[in-house]
Amino acid sequence: MTPEGPAGEAARRAIAGRVLAAVEDLLPEMGRTYQAEIAEYARIDPDQLEQEVLRTSRRFIEEYFGPLSTGRSDVEVDLSDLSRAGRRRLEMGISLDSSLHAFRLAGRETWKAVVDAIEPGQEGALAELAAGWIDYMDRASSSFAEGYLTASHEHLRRLDARRSAIVDALLEAGDWGEVAAVAARFSIQLAPAYRPVLLSGPDVMVRIDLLLQQAAPGTLAGRRGDKVLALLSDGVAVPHRLAKTAQAKLATFGRAVTPGPELAAEVRHVEAVLVAADRAGHTDGVFGPDDLLLEQLLAGSERVSRDLAAQVLDPLIAQDPDRIFVTTLRTYLGCGSVPETAAHEMVHANTVAYRLRRVRELTGLDARIPTDATLLVLALAARGGTAR
Repeated sequence: MTPEGPAGEAARRAIAGRVLAAVEDLLPEMGRTYQAEIAEYARIDPDQLEQEVLRTSRRFIEEYFGPLSTGRSDVEVDLSDLSRAGRRRLEMGISLDSSLHAFRLAGRETWKAVVDAIEPGQEGALAELAAGWIDYMDRASSSFAEGYLTASHEHLRRLDARRSAIVDALLEAGDWGEVAAVAARFSIQLAPAYRPVLLSGPDVMVRIDLLLQQAAPGTLAGRRGDKVLALLSDGVAVPHRLAKTAQAKLATFGRAVTPGPELAAEVRHVEAVLVAADRAGHTDGVFGPDDLLLEQLLAGSERVSRDLAAQVLDPLIAQDPDRIFVTTLRTYLGCGSVPETAAHEMVHANTVAYRLRRVRELTGLDARIPTDATLLVLALAARGGTAR
């Protein structure tokens, strides 16, 4: 066993020196191991393997064993190179999992070199070397991963900004000349027509990459406030499938129209439909341009909608805390039949007639008169889910 104190330190210093001396033989073996065990590394050409990967492996070994070989075990290890290497692996298109796998392989191969460097009587130095090496491996891989993830987040922010910039520029284009300028500015090929789909939900932002992967080629997507606006380039694409991929709670879509002012107008309409669906009390579903027509009409005139609901419904709701009259009124307006309403509400027809009479007394509107029924329908639609 190697004693502690000066003799133990001397043993560790000697072992570290032998590991450093073996680096030139160790690195090629590491490179072969990386390429044999990691598919992404197998595709790296020899020059890049040498200049990028093995250069990092060299620094990885030297940063730890260099100070040990001179007896400076208390020197703070500089991990900035490993952080930069993490950024470079992202730029090289290597996944974080594969990169960290390479780190584990480097740690394994280096430790083999440590064991090979031990001479008789120095076995006792292994325990302290192992503890220090494990701690260093943990800090080095964390620094590498931090560099990789920071670069990844920066890349995603740039990508997200570019996507949104393309969509915004396309919607701001005033004519075909400006549409062509958008295509030239962003070096993209635009489709002859796009179908806008507006997606709302807590997870739509983080699923935009998956959405684009599964959508037809040429589909554009970007942020629209806290929502995602997708412009489908394929006329046969199914908005419902897109909404499912994005895990959208609410989604609305429009008709396929040409880029420029017509597309901008269609996007505004899709946004209005989403507002109408929300006001109508819908918390999920996919709605197209022919859905929620009454709600769309009311959403187009917010003041009229608000005043109508207040004048018609407020007096009724004030005397109907359990919403019995409102529920019966909704059912009757939906079918136009007292017997059918009674069957649906599971009450006597006379009870339905009484409740409709109370509605007339409280609102001044008779649900059996078409013009009055129209106002009641509009008022209920204007108040949406709050009048249930």
